[in-house]
Amino acid sequence: MAVTIKDVSKDAVVSIKTVSRVINNEANVAEATKKKVLASVKKLGFKPNKSAQSLRSKKSYMLALLYDNPNKSYLADVQSGIFNACKNTGYNLVIQECDYKSNKLKTDIIKFVEDFKIDGLIVTPPLSDMEDFLKELEDHQVDYSIIAPSTMNPESLYVSSNDYEAAYALTSEIIKHGHKDIGFIKGHPKHSASHMRFNGYLDAIKNHGIKRNDQWIKQGNFSFKSGFDAGVDIFHSAKIPTAIFASNDSMAAGIMKSAQMKGMQVPQDLSLAGFDDSPIAHQIWPALTTVKQPVEKMAAHAAKILIARFDGLAEKTKSKEFKSELIVRESLKSL
Repeated sequence: MAVTIKDVSKDAVVSIKTVSRVINNEANVAEATKKKVLASVKKLGFKPNKSAQSLRSKKSYMLALLYDNPNKSYLADVQSGIFNACKNTGYNLVIQECDYKSNKLKTDIIKFVEDFKIDGLIVTPPLSDMEDFLKELEDHQVDYSIIAPSTMNPESLYVSSNDYEAAYALTSEIIKHGHKDIGFIKGHPKHSASHMRFNGYLDAIKNHGIKRNDQWIKQGNFSFKSGFDAGVDIFHSAKIPTAIFASNDSMAAGIMKSAQMKGMQVPQDLSLAGFDDSPIAHQIWPALTTVKQPVEKMAAHAAKILIARFDGLAEKTKSKEFKSELIVRESLKSL
């Protein structure tokens, strides 16, 4: 039989009303009483009825993921991380695609939140860097957490990663393999991670005494096609680089296709590196040298800190920076 609030009341030796107040995070409950009730909840495996709680608290127990990103692998990892964080919490996730260039973005999202009674938003790049948009959420008292913002506001809930350091490390690894002619494909211009990865590349080649060649630096947008187009442009240069670092794996895969269509082989004629360690990085051959970014863990933490804030667990609502890992595979060859 399912454990009821009455069972918790009996085990904790408190009234049913007290148990209800603790479960619903109501004020004016002594800390000792709260700990005793929560201990009984955990001991008995009691799971509150979220539908009933929703009616009483006017909460929907719904989170929404906002995204504008052409990289389906990235979005899948973000969703997976949030779903894992929501397990056993009673919270559910809805997904809302956005157009960051739309003049109606702010009004559309506020209406969406109100219509569907969304408790909180998890905001991904490039939306996470749009200050006017975030201010609109705050003005309407919409709770949110941010994934990968360019500015770490201590008053906001956010998760970030060390994109600059990881890009610097990967560029240095390419240089250690003997490469001095290194191209770079930028990511989406509105994503802060794109700029940090590019700056990591620039500083690495500068500190190793390598001159920047703008003919080998192209703008992409994190999509396979933008990587392919960038590769076509670079391979029409008078001199072709011996290595190319793309800001994500999808673009690196696009470069690989354009190189092969040009009659070049990776890594014999061109060393190649990506970023993210998405599935495509080890599905193609040769497998990509890349940076493993813990996107799922980042997304899970973004959801956890948001839920913790709702549940009054202030001590757990802490933002966090996640570290990435360099992975060297067959696409990088020593000269």
